[in-house]
Amino acid sequence: MLYRSFRLLGLLSLLIALIACTDYDYDVPDTEANRNGFDRHFGFVASADVKDVYYFADEMGADVLYQLGFKAGPETVARIVDELDLTQSNVEDINPGLSYDLSWWDKVDIQQATRYWISNAVQDYVWALWYSETTQCVYYLEYSL
Repeated sequence: MLYRSFRLLGLLSLLIALIACTDYDYDVPDTEANRNGFDRHFGFVASADVKDVYYFADEMGADVLYQLGFKAGPETVARIVDELDLTQSNVEDINPGLSYDLSWWDKVDIQQATRYWISNAVQDYVWALWYSETTQCVYYLEYSL
């Protein structure tokens, strides 16, 4: 009887953990779940210039990581920077290497893009954004350490 209770508790815990995970489609742009992820992370509904929204979430374990990629104009990027209180930086310590290797995450474009970031007071949570004016691509990485 005790074995069944532990087994049921384990299955319920797994089910709750899976239900709590963010819904997204990492390899299909502009799905409803991906656009909802945009809204949730930036605090506003994506304007008409926001296209090809890709979203990825790794919420398993103690640390979380969110990765978004999309195309947008400079006005939208300025709004995101304002909403998240990001600051422009030339510091290369903002590590896009923590990101997952996804087809839409262009590491070459990121290296040439303008960088913005902020961290919390103890620097164990980071928000980073790269914007390429040439391609109008935005790469966003949010993670905890």
